Amino acid sequence: MEIREEQIGDVSLVELSGRLTVDEKEGLIKDTISNAMARGAKHVLLHLAGVRYIDSTRLGELIAAHIAVTRRGGKLKLVATPDRIVELLALAGLDGVFERFNTAEEARKALES
Repeated sequence: MEIREEQIGDVSLVELSGRLTVDEKEGLIKDTISNAMARGAKHVLLHLAGVRYIDSTRLGELIAAHIAVTRRGGKLKLVATPDRIVELLALAGLDGVFERFNTAEEARKALES
């Protein structure tokens, strides 16, 4: 799993790629988002185009991140979510929890409205 993060104003764009599995160090996603929020980010866009697989442990981490951002008055949105991940969200009953957008620009515009 690789994580890249870029912050523009109060929006953090977190790009995840690779396989998001229990084999990776626990808390990487949470720590990245927490650090971004500590630097002033209010909203988080998770760019998932490069994610090939996500297991239930990392899915739980996405849910925890969503809750943490929401509790601080922000919004967490998914960007470029692969079909395989969309199917997983639907199977888990989470398709209504995460707002999804094709591009980061679309997600940013939604934050402004």
